[in-house]
Formats: sequence, structure tokens, C-alpha cells
Amino acid sequence: MNYLVFMLVIAMCFGLNEGCNVNTLELLNQLSPGSILKVNCSSNRNHVEPLQEVKFNGKYRVSVFEKGLGERIVWRCLLRHGNKVENSQTIWRAYRGAREPRCGEIRSWIAKVDGIYMEKNLKSEGLRYHWIVTKK
Repeated sequence: MNYLVFMLVIAMCFGLNEGCNVNTLELLNQLSPGSILKVNCSSNRNHVEPLQEVKFNGKYRVSVFEKGLGERIVWRCLLRHGNKVENSQTIWRAYRGAREPRCGEIRSWIAKVDGIYMEKNLKSEGLRYHWIVTKK
């Protein structure tokens, strides 16, 4: 009887973990009141998200599905803001999958006036990029 219970518990654990490969890429606008953050993201698997306009204190999320088995998904995002002067930056590895699928990972990119900050699983990684400034 104990053996049967043990096998049932093991089977349930594997069954519950098998489908868990969903992670989150999020982009937050903490620029200044009234500022709009424009976001374009795409992956190396030819998935392209439509242009998003994120209002101040708003957040845009992309669900990331990892396959594992050495095939790493990579998401890149172009962030822009400004009127007469445009500030932009491309994050080439906004999210990079692992060799083995992960579950519940969160990569947050926070756009602020002085640059773009990163958080991994809600832990600050600090300033990662400065804005590239171009005149329109």
C-alpha cells in the first residue's frame, strides 16, 4: 500500500511540472506623468508583437513559452519615447530561455528618465541601458 501511495505522489509531481514552461517578459513605464512608452518586441521564433503604447505607470506583458532541449527562445524589444527628441534603446536579450524549461520566471524592464533598469524575479539588477537620443 505504501508503495502505491509513493508511486501516485511521484506521478502527480511529474504530471504537474510537465506543462509548466510559462514565463513573463514585462515592460514598465516609469518615465514621467503623461509620457508614453512605445514598445515593439519579437522573438527568434518569428513571433512579433504589435506596437504597444504603454501609459505612465502602465505595464505591458508577454507570455514566454520555453521549449528547452537546447532550443533557447530569445525575445528582443525596441523601446522609444519622446516628442521632438526621441529616446530609444534596443534590448537584444530582453528574455533568453534556458537549456531546460523554467517555470514562473519574470524579466522586468523598467523605463525611467535616466535609462532602462532590469529586475529578475522581482530582484533589482540595476541600470542596464542609457537612452540613445536622436532629434526628429
